[in-house]
Parts: sequence; C-alpha cells; structure tokens
Amino acid sequence: MKVPRSGDTPVSPSAFEEEVAKFRVALTAARSAALLQLFDFLVERSNDDRAPKEIEIAFAVFGRNGDPGATSQSLDSGVRVYVHRLRKRLHDFYADQPGPKLEIPKGEYRIVLALPPDVPADHPPRLTPENWTWPKLGKRPLMLMFGMLLISIIAGFAIWFLGQGHWVAREAQEQLRATAFWWPLAADKEAARLVVGDAFLVAETEDQRDIQRMIQEPGIRSREDLGTYLKTHPDAFYRLYDLDLNLAPAGTVIAAWTVQNAVTRFHPGSPDLVRLVPASKLDAHMLETGNLIYVGRFSDLGRVAAPLFQVAHLRPGASYKELVDSTSGNRFVADLDTSQENKPLVDYGYIASLSGPMGQHIFVAAGIGDTAVQNMANLISNSKQLQALESHADIHGDYEALFEIRAINGVALDQRPVFVRPHH
Repeated sequence: MKVPRSGDTPVSPSAFEEEVAKFRVALTAARSAALLQLFDFLVERSNDDRAPKEIEIAFAVFGRNGDPGATSQSLDSGVRVYVHRLRKRLHDFYADQPGPKLEIPKGEYRIVLALPPDVPADHPPRLTPENWTWPKLGKRPLMLMFGMLLISIIAGFAIWFLGQGHWVAREAQEQLRATAFWWPLAADKEAARLVVGDAFLVAETEDQRDIQRMIQEPGIRSREDLGTYLKTHPDAFYRLYDLDLNLAPAGTVIAAWTVQNAVTRFHPGSPDLVRLVPASKLDAHMLETGNLIYVGRFSDLGRVAAPLFQVAHLRPGASYKELVDSTSGNRFVADLDTSQENKPLVDYGYIASLSGPMGQHIFVAAGIGDTAVQNMANLISNSKQLQALESHADIHGDYEALFEIRAINGVALDQRPVFVRPHH
C-alpha cells in the first residue's frame, strides 16, 4: 500500500490506517454525515498520484451530478467550504497532541500523514578529536593562509557591525518598554493576550443547497446576533446560515504581527507571556484574567468592547464608521468610500493604555478602517514616536489618543492627533 505522507520519512501503512480509524470514530460521534463522506472519499483517493478536483468531489460526495441548477462555480465553492470545515476538525482533533497526525495540505484535496521532524539518516557524524584531521595546504600554503587571514578580517568586521545593530535594537526596545504606554505590561510578568479583531461571516444561499457567497453584515457580529436577526427577518431563515467562520482583515493581521514582534521582546526569556487569540474565541475567563492587547477594527472588538468602554471616553457611534467622544460630545465620521480610485479618504485611529475594570490592563491599537489599524500598530511599536507623543502631551500614566488619518489607495499621507489626554 502506498502511504500518503508529508515529508520524506518512511511510514508504515498501519500508522496511517490507525490515525484514519481514530479520527473516523471522532467524526462519526459528531454526527456529520457530509464531513464523514468527504473524509472517506479523500482517504480513498489519497493513494492516487493525482489529487481529485473540486468538481469530482462535488459529484462523488454530494451527489450533484446531473443537477441542472448547479454551476461549476457554485459546486466548487461548496466543496471549498466543506474542505475548510474538515481541515479545521482535523486541526482541532490533533491540537496539542504529539506524534503523527492527519492533515489536508494547502492547495490539494487529499489526506496525508504528517510526522514530526526527525534527524535524517545520513546526518553527518559529530566532529570529535578522534576523527578530526588537519586540512592539507596543497602547493600554495602562503596564498591559502593569506586568504584565511582576509576572511577572518571580513568576518570580524561583520560581527562588529552586527553587534552594533544588536545594541541599537536593544536600546530601542528598552526605550519602548519605558514608555508610559507599555510600562504596565513591561513591569508585569503575568501572561497577556494579544486579541486580534475578526469579523463573523454568514453563508448565503438561494436554494438551501449551494453557497453562493460569504457575506459580512455590520449588524451581525456573532452567532447570537444572527439568531436575533433571523427572528426579526424570517424571510432570511432559509437564506443565511452559520458555518462557524470568522475573518481577520489582512490589515489587522499585519498590524497584530507588528505589535507581537515588539511586545514579545519585553521578556526575552518568556516568549509565551504574550499569546495570540482571535476576538471571536475570547471567553469570559480569558477576559477576566491577565492583561489584554487589542489590535483591530472597532467593529471587531467582540467581548473586549464591554471592559474597554467602561473606562474609555471614546464610544462607537450610530454606524460602524462613527466614533463619539463622551467628554466633549464631538463625533468623528470616517470616509472609507473606495469606489473612486485615487480619492482621498479619512480614517480614525485610536490608541489607549488603560487600567481595566477587573484589575487587568487594556492596551488598544484600533481604527475604523484598516489603514488606521496599521498606523496605530506602527505607532505603539515605535519608541521614538511614542516618546515624542507622550512628552508633548506631558503623559506619565494611563492615557488615550485619537488620530485623524488621511490616505489615498490605502497609503497614509497625513496623521494628525485629535486629542491626547491622560486618563484618571
């Protein structure tokens, strides 16, 4: 039997069959007939030299052959959704489990057995005094020695240059730790969660069989919101479905990486002190224990909104594009209309370092749109910009700040502070 596997390490057929049997039991217990049929089909076809195409899976698994109402595009999209759900089930099943595990590789539809990395069999032997020998100089030892000397000089200069860069980066990191914004996190060795804003997606279908598109409704931000919406819109009951899918915008993901890269260096010996978690997966226990760092859009705050708006002076307005300052009553409305190319847009970004209502500290880099989110993440990851901001406003403790950002085609042209004020 040819065993489908990931990597070049030999695998016995029994290992693959054992993992297939284990996962199949779990999938059967979940009572998902469609996913079980899809899993069995992919296992069967995983021995083939060519992975099946989406249209083959649709016909073989979902019985859509000869359906006059089914288009190739609709069949393909339906298969992709089910494969995504099966891949997620596999990931959840093997989470935190060592050893071999089944997976569906990106870009192809087959089940493979992934193994933990091993040392190759042809790994070179360890160098010891017994097997080490002097190199032969050949006919031109003088030139060889001169070349070695030149290489040593270049290597020494490179080490010195890299060392200089290391100390510059180290100094910038220490300066970032010492800012009023980050000091509560740098001084606290308790674990913190970096919460990444993500949006709830709803599947839309016109015939209760094929998914036409995935949509994001501003008023539907969770499964509970969808249930409430369907109660007041019964006509959408057979049109909108929950597939347990959430989407983090590309700008938010990039911003989260920027912030994570900065804060994980506060405690070099404990990189796990800052843990990434999607906003949709944040539960009540996580919310109440440990510091929170939120990066994302205001509309994707999720559970972070409740503790944040208990202490912050900025509130969401009537629409997802509006913010309201409760201190002054001023309203700030973003212009994010991208229908016209090269049109100047206005976005609003917000940063905050505030003591939360339950004893934790809340750090925020948020925006109405993606441009603001990325700009705020860059700001709180830059020691010089933070120091200049705090020095100019005479900030020494908790504070919040709002910025107006003007951009064209996603590129920020100007960033103006609307307010920077201490929080008491």
